[in-house]
Amino acid sequence: MWIVEKKVGIFTHYLTLSGRFQPGMEKAKHFTSKQMAEAMARVQGGVVRQLNEN
Repeated sequence: MWIVEKKVGIFTHYLTLSGRFQPGMEKAKHFTSKQMAEAMARVQGGVVRQLNEN
């Protein structure tokens, strides 16, 4: 799974289902493909990070 995140000051915000960046990883939208996450990161201005699936 992949998420899109953005640094806001010293905090990390995550792209939510509503298309906004908010704090709290539990609100983050999870992408199944890296390509889709990268496309959203380009549009929204964030970076892609892979979640560990242990």
